[in-house]
Amino acid sequence: MELTNIYLFISISFILLISPGPNTIYVVTKGITEGRKAAFKAVAGASAGDLVQVLAASLGLAVLLQASSLAFFIVKMLGASYLFYVGIRCFLNKQKLFLKSSGEETKAKDLFFTGFFTSMLNPKTTLFFLSFLPQFIDNQSAYAQQQMLLLGAIFVVMGFLVMSIYAVVAEKLRFWISKNEKIQAYLNWVTGAIFIGFGLRVAFSETEASH
Repeated sequence: MELTNIYLFISISFILLISPGPNTIYVVTKGITEGRKAAFKAVAGASAGDLVQVLAASLGLAVLLQASSLAFFIVKMLGASYLFYVGIRCFLNKQKLFLKSSGEETKAKDLFFTGFFTSMLNPKTTLFFLSFLPQFIDNQSAYAQQQMLLLGAIFVVMGFLVMSIYAVVAEKLRFWISKNEKIQAYLNWVTGAIFIGFGLRVAFSETEASH
């Protein structure tokens, strides 16, 4: 695998990763409402989900989804349903926007697993890896799978770094939003609408990346 391909892969991946998707929206929401520690737990979960997606593509599980329209439809509906669930949960959230006491904070495992399932249950991402990663490897090489895993690992690390930046920025926004009551009143509704929108996008769109 040529270094030129790696540099090109990193450049294109960075452009894709800075475009907000379900993962980054969830991280930003937690950074704004619960602070940096909560946001980084969400980042860890989303990155773990990305890693599962890379392994699925590298081990050929994504080929099964691509070959079987029924399997793809089932996984797609599961992913869309989960995004709907997260969106509706935002609509129904009656907690104060800015949590202060430790007893009110979202449990670490809930932050992690919501981020994890938001990433892992997105079949569009799996098929994206299947179509995107092979463009940068030598398919004739005996180490093609290892090359795919390497590029996938680079993508996961880059995703972690980009989401971490979003987490830090979100905490900075937290102080500004805490002084604006109108934004506080509508934040849960806006976040819920965004997640439901992503759910509709997963359910009805063709294969494309969304981080």
